[in-house]
Amino acid sequence: MRRAAGYSMIPGAFLFWLAACASTSPESLADAEAAIRARSRAVAEAEANKDAAAVMPYWTEDAVVHFNGEAPLRGKAAIGAMYRERLPRLETFRAETNSIEVAPGADMAWETGTTFVTLPSASGSPVASTSKF
Repeated sequence: MRRAAGYSMIPGAFLFWLAACASTSPESLADAEAAIRARSRAVAEAEANKDAAAVMPYWTEDAVVHFNGEAPLRGKAAIGAMYRERLPRLETFRAETNSIEVAPGADMAWETGTTFVTLPSASGSPVASTSKF
């Protein structure tokens, strides 16, 4: 979960389905991890650039995002609305992937990382927040 100054950015955990990976060879697992890292870099870059449109191709129609203390966001339209409403408020945003674990069948993976966000407080001074996903 990515949280900053009273609201969250991006879901707490990512699950990536990699249907294109049919083999379980070490090379296939490495390819799957490389694809996830590339995807994560692209999403983080779009978020840092406050570009909601560039983030949206990475989400599916059946995606669900959970934020602490909020009702789940269900579907691409709801997630897009969240990005359009929240990204412009950010002063800075940076995400770093800490680890990626690809399941032996290369059909699922888990990513963990850290986000660093700066938002203006009610008084206008910047408030920094670090969160894990």
